[in-house]
Amino acid sequence: MLRTSTTVTQAATESWHAAGSICRRHAKSFYFASYFLPKPKRRAAYAVYSFCRLLDDAVDTRPGREAEGIAEFERILDSVYLDELDHLPKDEPGLALRAFQATVREHDIPRVLFVELAEGCRMDLTISRYTTWRDLEVYCYHVAGVVGLMMSCIFGPIDESTREQAVTMGNAMQLTNILRDVKEDFDRGRIYLPAEDMERFHVSEADLAAGRTTREFIELMQFEIARARSLYRSGAAGLCKLADDGSRTTAAAMAVIYSGILCSIEAQQYDVFSRRAHLSMLQKLARVPLARRLARRQDGAPIPEVFC
Repeated sequence: MLRTSTTVTQAATESWHAAGSICRRHAKSFYFASYFLPKPKRRAAYAVYSFCRLLDDAVDTRPGREAEGIAEFERILDSVYLDELDHLPKDEPGLALRAFQATVREHDIPRVLFVELAEGCRMDLTISRYTTWRDLEVYCYHVAGVVGLMMSCIFGPIDESTREQAVTMGNAMQLTNILRDVKEDFDRGRIYLPAEDMERFHVSEADLAAGRTTREFIELMQFEIARARSLYRSGAAGLCKLADDGSRTTAAAMAVIYSGILCSIEAQQYDVFSRRAHLSMLQKLARVPLARRLARRQDGAPIPEVFC
């Protein structure tokens, strides 16, 4: 019996380690922020992020056959929720899936959230332009807002208002990605900047193609950055309702660090064409006191100025 127990413990340890390794490679900002979490929650968060990464891999490794990759992801999702993982190899992805299965059971994470995440990837296969912010907001929900809900299941307890704020925070992070990746997305045939905003500020697709940081483009970016910061502030209102065991600080750190990309865009004069905006490790560390300040905020108190 002792030998069997030791074997089970070793297998579980290998599974959690595999999920953590995937997260460390592909979700660096979250991996940094996760150190504030108690170990069980940290491992659970790694497992969820590693599973979300599986969807990215399923799509990225099948150029021209992305729909097949999404369908494969959904088949694996069914296997997880139906407890049919015995056939999986004991490689890193297979081990991480076992950690993910343990996580969705323990934290009661609804399957539908991962289905909605897959739907966001399907949107990328058929939609390359968005007319309005409301249109783009739907996309942001599917690829990022639902991740906020997944994490809330781990960071909880949450109520309905907190769920809405978790979605808003996820949307803020996705809009930040969009502003950082204007050139990369354009090169892939996609423009996520709302067409109504581009028209309002007289920015054309030709301007994006040429990589011109014109006065009009700068004004457009300033407008979108202000929108993103407003979303961060709205989402941050729910942080004080998360568990006070490091979960608040982790969520606050993610928000403050990710919003720092907006500061980086501003620092490089809104030129997102010649280099990718990012934060160095030292810059991330410098924002930790801001995260702690945000995490200490009491319900009903003003949101501190940590997103500028």
